[in-house]
Amino acid sequence: MTRDEFLKLTGDVVFHVTRVTNLPCIARRGLMRPAQVARGVGLNPADLALRADPETIVTEDGPVTLNHQRPLLAGQNHDFLTGGTLRDWAMQLDERIFFWPRRMPQAFLDSLSTQADIVLLRLDTGLLFDACRDDIDLCPINSGAALRRPATRGLWIYAPATGTVDRFRGNRIRRALRKTPDSVKEVSLRCDLPLETLNTLLLDPKVLT
Repeated sequence: MTRDEFLKLTGDVVFHVTRVTNLPCIARRGLMRPAQVARGVGLNPADLALRADPETIVTEDGPVTLNHQRPLLAGQNHDFLTGGTLRDWAMQLDERIFFWPRRMPQAFLDSLSTQADIVLLRLDTGLLFDACRDDIDLCPINSGAALRRPATRGLWIYAPATGTVDRFRGNRIRRALRKTPDSVKEVSLRCDLPLETLNTLLLDPKVLT
């Protein structure tokens, strides 16, 4: 898909939510995938998968608190994965940085803000596409949640930005899981965002100072 097609799907701004306590580390190292944070201090990412509570990892640049995975654990008695185990799914989630397109759901913000002080990082979507196109995936669901009647999913649920618009919008139609084209609910990145790159994408870079 082209840059303009991508922006039409996602909007001009994407949001990343994090704890205020994570900002010092982000201000030194940029945004890192949870699994990479773990590997950086010698931890096995598999040991952090399916965490029922937030996990704080102390790095040389400050603490990083990973959110719990209770919304995924809620689906442990449901058969919604087309391949792999729930732990496998949790581990692949930790290999991504997640963003919300257009606006953050208020219910999601409220649930996080009851646990800790949070901050929203606003990124220019077009510049994100320019910098990271090969590592961007689009998703029509919150892929880390399995509440109530969880949507069927596998790694195929992530449509790469290097693919076509139809590959994304018709993904679930072709699998007979939906009758109408999908819209983007989630944007994820399969790589870290070093500080130098992050600073060029932030719409409010002062949030890191």
